[in-house]
Amino acid sequence: MSMPREPVCIACGQATGPRPRLNQLPDGRTCPSCRDRLLDSLPPVLPAVLADLGFEEWAEEGDELGDDFQKGA
Repeated sequence: MSMPREPVCIACGQATGPRPRLNQLPDGRTCPSCRDRLLDSLPPVLPAVLADLGFEEWAEEGDELGDDFQKGA
């Protein structure tokens, strides 16, 4: 019977571990997939009201009269 394998990153091929971590590529740079996985696991820095809205609600909110950011241009 084979032992279960630890999940690996599809970009760098290194183990991802139980928590997200930054793996290094052979040239010394941080793996972009591991970086994105780590950033996605972190809580937002600032609270966002728009994050609670669906795309349709967010798009409709900007359609109010007088909300034309290019008006002064």
